Amino acid sequence: MSKTLGVEIGTERVRAVLSGRGNDVRTFDLPIGAARIDDAVAQLRAAIGDVGKIGIAIGLGSLHVKSVKLPPASATERRRMLSVEPDRWFAVPSGVSTAVSLVGAGDIALGADGAMVDGCVAAFSAWGSVVRMEAAPVALARAMRASGISSGTAMLDAASGEFGSVVLRDGMLQSVRRARSDGSTEERATPTRTQDLDPQFSVALGAALEFDDSLDEMLLTPALERSFQAAIRRQVFAWGAAAALAVCASIWAAGVSRERLLTALESELVTARAGAATGSALSQQAVALDREVSAIKITTDSRMDALAAFAALGVRLPTEAVAQRVRIVGNEWQIEGNTGKAAAVLAALAAEPTFERVRFLAPSNRFRDGNAERETFAIAFAIR
Repeated sequence: MSKTLGVEIGTERVRAVLSGRGNDVRTFDLPIGAARIDDAVAQLRAAIGDVGKIGIAIGLGSLHVKSVKLPPASATERRRMLSVEPDRWFAVPSGVSTAVSLVGAGDIALGADGAMVDGCVAAFSAWGSVVRMEAAPVALARAMRASGISSGTAMLDAASGEFGSVVLRDGMLQSVRRARSDGSTEERATPTRTQDLDPQFSVALGAALEFDDSLDEMLLTPALERSFQAAIRRQVFAWGAAAALAVCASIWAAGVSRERLLTALESELVTARAGAATGSALSQQAVALDREVSAIKITTDSRMDALAAFAALGVRLPTEAVAQRVRIVGNEWQIEGNTGKAAAVLAALAAEPTFERVRFLAPSNRFRDGNAERETFAIAFAIR
């Protein structure tokens, strides 16, 4: 099994935990800070030799801590909100490269100098495979969980004259704080006692635990994030290629010739393409049908009830009125005819709640029908 290294890079010291086979754990404490990271890597490499995976945690003394409220989004998008304008969230100059991390329930933002973070990754990458770059509070929380502590408070080093504390609740970071130190040793105490290590190596131990491919909660600059994502893609591709090679080897071992394998693959490819073409055509037809149904529904929902409109018209027209012509265009109606009093027809139609904008289209003309005098009417109105 290859050796795994966890490193805490503080402002004044570099602490490392090396784990190998079984419970074999070694610790290293170098009086060298982040400013001399190349020297620290050289000394560790000389003492350890080759290593496999490396996890790095930036000490609290080099971190900016901020409570933030961000819009609801994925963890990746919320972290990128911080990286777009880091000077809005942290006390850093505008335009300066800043590594950011969003931890806990997504409301604890951590920032660090981007050039320092990139430099630490570059220095350790010349020695082994750096698979994690994070803030010290995140590594300490992982070490606490590994020791069976799901809720509690732990102390960790910060800058000179300061100490830091983290609060863990139900396995999740609840708060991160930096405060002035009064020099007492009690402030530096921590309840973490994983694998019988001195508590001061808890952060380094946490950096070496439970490696995975998730970038959530990592402390990354945009360039470093792209680099980690590319490494993950390469690893996934390598796994896929290894799996494909294993399948091919098993088929070959079963006695299937290369020609028969190629023929079978080509046949499957043709079948898959045909199925894909059919599925694509059906999908397009389904989309077209959905559009037609939506159009029909919109039309029918907006269309008036003609029978109800005719019924209302029949009720409202005076009994002596004669409708000679009815014209309908959409919701607009026009009715022409004759009656005893044209004004009575207008008033009757205007009293119908479903009719609106009732008006004469032309002047009324009088004429005699036998012994009775009648008037023509041409009235327009709209159906609600």
